[in-house]
Amino acid sequence: MSIYIDSYNIKIEGEDNNSKNKKAPIVEKMSMSSKDGMNSKNFIDMVEAIADSHNANCEIDVQVTLKQHRY
Repeated sequence: MSIYIDSYNIKIEGEDNNSKNKKAPIVEKMSMSSKDGMNSKNFIDMVEAIADSHNANCEIDVQVTLKQHRY
């Protein structure tokens, strides 16, 4: 069984490569969101591909909200 994800937000943060400071500030490098849901297995594959393409595999934060069915 897999879970259906109704909406998601993905953000990549990293050092500003254009900064002239020795210690570059952390900036948002990529962001995407969707209210068009998808199967959780496909979502994991997509997140892995995005992380690999941006070399962003060192720290991953996840927030999940599960809502009960309303009767």
